[in-house]
Amino acid sequence: MEKIMTRWNLLHDITMAKETREAIGKAWLLFLFLAFNMKKTNKFITNYAELKEKLGESPNTIKNWRDHLVQNKVVQVFKGNGSMSFVLLSPYDSLVTCEQDDWAAVRIKTDANVKRVLDKLSSRDNMSLLPVIVELSAKVNKLEKKAESF
Repeated sequence: MEKIMTRWNLLHDITMAKETREAIGKAWLLFLFLAFNMKKTNKFITNYAELKEKLGESPNTIKNWRDHLVQNKVVQVFKGNGSMSFVLLSPYDSLVTCEQDDWAAVRIKTDANVKRVLDKLSSRDNMSLLPVIVELSAKVNKLEKKAESF
């Protein structure tokens, strides 16, 4: 039976694989911001002022992160007049082009308790917990499937 690849499965695979995790490296906050804010067109147009406001980091730090992601072939960046467009490259683009909603996406949209926890985690100081949460979410999903089969 073929495994259905949902966004959570893909995020798990990307963050748990050493090669892709190292490619994201120090720029993980920018990467996650892009992955969670990019539309299905796989293009995100922004500027340093917006990123500074959203990420709480200086433009120099954001530029270093951007350059890191470009050098490691995670993103491609197109510069415009006062703006820049980010495009995720393969395999990272699968996070935004994935068509399959998963149990986590449904719960995020419908469960107020899950939304509240994610809002707390999305604060700058807690984002480093995301890979752990992805791993735990995958384990909880497995347990829920086993429980359903009984």
